[in-house]
Formats: sequence, structure tokens, C-alpha cells
Amino acid sequence: MKTNIAFIGAVGVPNVYGGFEMFLEACGPGFAEHFDEVFITCDKNRYADRAPIWMGVHRVFIPLRANGAQSIIHDLLAFFAVFWRVRAIVVLGVSGGMFFPIFRMLCAFTGKKLIVNVDGIESRRQKFSAAKQRFLYWSDRLAQRFAHRVVIDNEALRPHLDPFVQASAVLIAYPGDHVLRGNRNQYALRPGRQYLTICRIEPENQCHLLLESFSRAGSGAYVFLGNWNSSDYGRQLRSRYRDVHGLEMRDPVYDKIILANLRESCDCYLHGHSVGGTNPSLVEMLFYECKILAFDCTFNRNTAGETIDYFKSTDELVAHLTNAENSQQINRSSIRHRYTRDRICNDYIDLIEELTEAVVKS
Repeated sequence: MKTNIAFIGAVGVPNVYGGFEMFLEACGPGFAEHFDEVFITCDKNRYADRAPIWMGVHRVFIPLRANGAQSIIHDLLAFFAVFWRVRAIVVLGVSGGMFFPIFRMLCAFTGKKLIVNVDGIESRRQKFSAAKQRFLYWSDRLAQRFAHRVVIDNEALRPHLDPFVQASAVLIAYPGDHVLRGNRNQYALRPGRQYLTICRIEPENQCHLLLESFSRAGSGAYVFLGNWNSSDYGRQLRSRYRDVHGLEMRDPVYDKIILANLRESCDCYLHGHSVGGTNPSLVEMLFYECKILAFDCTFNRNTAGETIDYFKSTDELVAHLTNAENSQQINRSSIRHRYTRDRICNDYIDLIEELTEAVVKS
């Protein structure tokens, strides 16, 4: 029997959005080499090039957006677009959690397996209203209860899972060794220490704290890449800090060479994520040699341990920035093995084969 699998719920491949997309871009070709067929659903609105095959993976285009309010129905359509073609479906995110009881029932009738990667703690994200947070909470719980297996990307997420699945949840992080190494001098900005942040512009990513700290530190050059025009929060920050000396607030970039050169050229990467699990942008930076300063939370500490430094407030980050020249470089070779493509691919392959082979034997 053919082992065909599908990944649904993300924007798609190649990556034009974020973490799940980065994972699929990095690991999709590896899955295509191992399984008979691999399907990845894609947000049709985000791709001008809609070639049906990418790096050996079948792309299935869904007409609704994979993010925002449409993501709920997007996941429903994505499920039925691949259901009859595969033996296992991996759902990335819990937007469609309300449909998981139906998904599980259909899987029970057909012997298929349903896996969900719950991402972070979506119901705690400050960008969502109280009503949306409640919806996401119950959507998350339904997805966990009705999936055959739950995947978490950070051990610090386990205590937040439904008690019913806490023990059986599988830890699989994100890869980082796919990043390119760039030209150190390609993006030399201005005199002084070079800082960099790449993230979505959201309150839980502490963008306001990062910008205020740099403005108070008063030296160096800071490139901050993000979707500034996607929310009132981003537009207000851009307006407030646009005249800060040395600060460049740029729009998102997905070109791998440009990103590699920016990362290679920075002396210190500032990471503000505070909600969620293992953030892919932090994992990717672990494969560069620059200093990393991250917001002090259990998720970031579980990801990077003592190989980076942490801050809890504007005052603490300002102190780090003003004393950055005296910081000691830390060797991260001991932690990078956790985040290789081969390891992440093999972890998913082992999980999928464990579930699908159990069906065949029964």
C-alpha cells in the first residue's frame, strides 16, 4: 500500500509567510524522497506561480486565505482536498479545530490518521479579542482531543495541553540548518554595532520594547524587518520610531540571499517573542555566530538554553545594548544538533510510520 501524506493549514511552499512555511520548505523535499507522494495545501491568494509540483511535492491550492478569519474554512476545504489521496494528514495549527470531530470520524471509517501540530498558545495572543481567544482555546482543545497524535515544538508547551494528551504528545521542533551563510560586509549599515530583528509585528513579539530600548541606547544601527502595515499596532510603531537615528524599519523580505547577508552582518540579534513555542526565527539564528538577546520566557529558554542572553524589560535590554561590546561569544555547536533538517524530517517520518503501520497490522 502506498504511503501518501499531506500537510494542511499553512500558507504553503515555498515560504512567503512564517514558521510552518519555513518548516515545509526545509523538510518538504525530504518527505518527498521518503514517502510515495506528499501533498501540501497552499493559499492560492499568496502565489502567482501555481505550478502543481514544487521540489517533488504536490501543491494543492485552496481559494481561501490560510490566515485570519478565512483560515477556519480554509482548513476544512484543505482537508477534503487531500483526504481521499493520502493515508495520513498533518494539520499545522488549530484554526479548524471545530471540524476535528468530523475529521476523526471520517478517518475512523477509512483507516486514515490525523495529526495536529498545535503551534503555540494561540488563545493567549494579545492581538486577538477576548471572543477570538475563547474560540481559539476551544478550537485548540477539540483539535487535541480528536487528533490521533498531537505534536508540540517546545517542551514548555506540554503543561498547557489538554491533560488527556499531555503524556502522548510528541516533541518535534523546527529545523535551522537550512539557512544560507552570507557575506559579512554585504549589508554593512552605519558605523557602530549592527542589530537585527526579523518577526511579525505583533504585541506578543515585544516590538515596542525592542524599539524603545534601541532608541534609548542611542548607538549603533538596527534593521527591523516586519509587516508594519498589517495592523494599527505596526503602523503606530513605525510612525513613532521612524526618526530614530540608526533605525531602519523595513518591510518583510523572503529572498534567502538578502536574509543571509543581513544575518551574517549583524553583531547582535534581538528576539522579542514571548508567546508560543519554539520560534523558527530564533532557531535559524542559532546557526549564525552573532550574539543573541531574547525575551526571557520558558519557550525561548527551552529553545536556546544558556547559549544566548535574556532580558525581561526595557531597562535590562538597554543595559545589554550599552554593554554589548564586552559580551562573551558563546559556542552553540552543542545545541544545533537538535534543529537539523534530517532530525526533524526523521521525527515526523517515524511518527507517521508508527501510526500508519499500526493500521496495516490491525
